[in-house]
Amino acid sequence: MSSTPGVLLRLGLRSLLVHKLRSVLSILGVVFGVAAVTAVSAVGEGARREAVAQIGSLGIDTVTVRARPVPSAPPLAGPAGTPVGAGGSTTTGLAFGLRLADADAVRAVVPHLVAAAAVREAAMGAEAGGRTTDVNVVGTTTAYRDAARLTLSGGRFLTDLDVEDGKRVAVLGATVANALFPFASAVGQRVALGGDWYDVVGVLEGRASTTHGRPGPIRTRDVNRAVFVPLGALDRGGDGRVDGIDEIVLRVDDGEQVGASAEVARRVVERTTGSSAFDVVVPREILRQKERTQRIFNVVTGAIAAISLLVGGIGIMNIMLASVAERTREVGIRRAVGAARRDIAAQFLVESSLLTSAGGVLGAVLGVAGSFAIQALAGWPTALSVGMLLAGLLVAVAVGIGFGFYPAWQAAHLEPMDALRSE
Repeated sequence: MSSTPGVLLRLGLRSLLVHKLRSVLSILGVVFGVAAVTAVSAVGEGARREAVAQIGSLGIDTVTVRARPVPSAPPLAGPAGTPVGAGGSTTTGLAFGLRLADADAVRAVVPHLVAAAAVREAAMGAEAGGRTTDVNVVGTTTAYRDAARLTLSGGRFLTDLDVEDGKRVAVLGATVANALFPFASAVGQRVALGGDWYDVVGVLEGRASTTHGRPGPIRTRDVNRAVFVPLGALDRGGDGRVDGIDEIVLRVDDGEQVGASAEVARRVVERTTGSSAFDVVVPREILRQKERTQRIFNVVTGAIAAISLLVGGIGIMNIMLASVAERTREVGIRRAVGAARRDIAAQFLVESSLLTSAGGVLGAVLGVAGSFAIQALAGWPTALSVGMLLAGLLVAVAVGIGFGFYPAWQAAHLEPMDALRSE
């Protein structure tokens, strides 16, 4: 007489509930294995999405050549040992290797180029109408708008005439505009940057921030807290060269060509500067490297989870073997009244599958709670994947079937008379 699936489920649940503590202890390995996979995969997916969001804000087709400060010769001493400089002020002691000529050379040589902008930046205080805020002042050219994909909510961006004449005009980031002019339009107003007054000619649209105040996987410029001015209008003081710049931002017309364009830019700058005191930042390559690192991390995590599931599976097999030994007479009676071997095997497989399924569900719940706790306590971004949750549950069921197969086979092959005579 064959047993229906409903009968097998009821028999399995009744058998597991008879020994509640033993059942719970036997699935702890499965619980912790699935919980580890769920929580760590949520952290990894959150980090991946954050990196992709940052790449999206930078542009997958951008390249940045960034100067690397290097020690320079000590400043010349004036009378009584006073360093030579404006007003006898002390210089920074750093030499910045990029110049406007380097940007011109890159613009002339690099293939597939859409825009190339020279950039000089400095941290300053901004003041307007009695309100102050700290900003990152970016001196640049007209091409920066296309290179960085900037969009305006009002006014205009810098023009070629602004850059050529070094006019005291400024384009404010959305956060800066809201901080200095909360009740009026910023366009047409005046703002003081480092003691110099600038006319506000434009305001940028806000750009979503992905790092929430934390250092992200890729260093990006927060355009919301930036003020853009003509390159010649920004005087940083420490770097006295009128043609000194901090970086060159490039954008190419094809994301697949960004690697080749970056290599050309590297060689051009090495030739024009005569040194390698600069970094070439390629967001696409950073993303690929991060994905490679993430894969290694996932492999390590998967190995740890596999060990936990293996331990849990062995524990379940031991419990099921003990259950077969305890229920030998029950098996003999069922065989005597007409139960086939496949029915006996199915009963024990259902019990082991129920154990691991319960462990998988508890582990998934624990993993979800753990991912939320990590996000709240550590501030790391997490993102739950439905596919990973389902995979964890399927693996748990597979562990139950795999490690329950031998006990089920052993029970199915008990001879009815020998089973009935057992004590």
